Amino acid sequence: MCGMCTQFLDSGEYCEKCAGAIETETFVAVESNKMNKPKDDFGQIMSQEGDLGSAAGGKGKDRVIIGVAVAASVGMIFFSLLLYAYPRIFEFDTEAVAAREAAHALEDCLYLFQEIGMILEENELPDESLRCTESSVPNLISQNGNEVRVSHPNPQFHGYSQIYVTNYEHEPILVQ
Repeated sequence: MCGMCTQFLDSGEYCEKCAGAIETETFVAVESNKMNKPKDDFGQIMSQEGDLGSAAGGKGKDRVIIGVAVAASVGMIFFSLLLYAYPRIFEFDTEAVAAREAAHALEDCLYLFQEIGMILEENELPDESLRCTESSVPNLISQNGNEVRVSHPNPQFHGYSQIYVTNYEHEPILVQ
C-alpha cells in the first residue's frame, strides 16, 4: 500500500491503486487456501462452485470429438488402402473391365518382347519360357542372314497381325 493509505486511512477505504492490490491479495489467498485443502474437500469446493461439473462435461465432449476424429482417420486410411489394393472394386461395367485387362495383357506382352529384344541385342537366344501369358506355344524364332527375329505365335489375340523384335531393335514392332 502507498504511504498515504497506510497513515491516514484505517477505515478500509483506499485509493484506486491500493484497492486493486488488496483485491488481488485477497483472491490469491482464497485460491491458495482451496489448493491446500485435502483432496476430499477440494472436490466438494469445486462442485459447489460448479467448475468441476462444467470441466468434466467439457472433457467428456473433447474425448468424444477426439474419438470420432481418430475413428474417421482410421476409416479413411482403411478405405484408401482398400482402393489401392483393389482398384476395380467399384467397377460394374464388365466391358470396360475386360478392355482394361486386355490393354494390361498387351502392355505386359510388349514389356516381355522388349526384354527379349535386349537379349537378342547381346547376341544371345532367349529362353523358350519367355512368352506372353496368353500364349501356350513358344515364340517363333527365325533367322535371315545376321538378323534374328522373335515373333509372337498368336498376335491376333491382341488385335495385330504381327508382334516381333529383332536383334537390331529391342523395341517391339506392331503390325496391324
